[in-house]
Amino acid sequence: KYMHDHDSSAPRVSTANPWMISTVLLLGIAVGFGLAQVPYFKTLGASTQTAAIQAGNNAPTPQGEPAPVELTEDQIAALPDDDPVIGNEDAPITVVEFSDFQCPYCSKFWSEGYKNIENDYIKTGKVKFVYRDYPLEFHPQAMPAAIAAGCANEQGKFWEFHDALFGGQSEWAANPQFLDVFKKYATEIGLKAADFNTCMEKKTYEKEVQKDLIDGVVAGVNGTPGFFINGKALSGAMPYESVFKPIFEALL
Repeated sequence: KYMHDHDSSAPRVSTANPWMISTVLLLGIAVGFGLAQVPYFKTLGASTQTAAIQAGNNAPTPQGEPAPVELTEDQIAALPDDDPVIGNEDAPITVVEFSDFQCPYCSKFWSEGYKNIENDYIKTGKVKFVYRDYPLEFHPQAMPAAIAAGCANEQGKFWEFHDALFGGQSEWAANPQFLDVFKKYATEIGLKAADFNTCMEKKTYEKEVQKDLIDGVVAGVNGTPGFFINGKALSGAMPYESVFKPIFEALL
């Protein structure tokens, strides 16, 4: 039924809704006090995640669309942050995805949308694609998966690990031994095992993942996968041929 955690049942291309300053301040307070413990890894506490995703990820989507609000040029320029990027740096189209490695609709986008975008637009120099983390509180393995991907990125193999996580989602998403699966992927893609394991044990990229989540909230992300295409928001694992491709062609 749904194509989005929380979902969008129809294509929605709109500008993002920046949150009010007071909301951002409250969110910052929640991050400071809302860290909770889960097996092996800490993740954002329920109060923080509720504040962060109440707009759509964890509750029914309200009727109607929010009033469109244009992101400023500075906000658009800040969307990629310093997160993993693939494609021509000077590509005319920039896609920023906010995603959750445990989200089934994010995996669906990876298998049905991303691969086509990669072949048709990234490899041809037309699209620069940026991945940012948006782990949802009801996906307990999403935070450690995001941290593991950060550890892979440290060794220059984020996209290989990204593909392994989405391609093998059914293998680890409900597996209590998920860390062993991550270590297996690390070995398969040629990472230095000792460095990867140390990075995981220290949870080196936890704060970076949390920053991505907060940045997504501020930008108006209301579910996963959520995209910004040259600064315009698109929600959900929408079809490549009827949604993504026409948008790209219109921009080109």
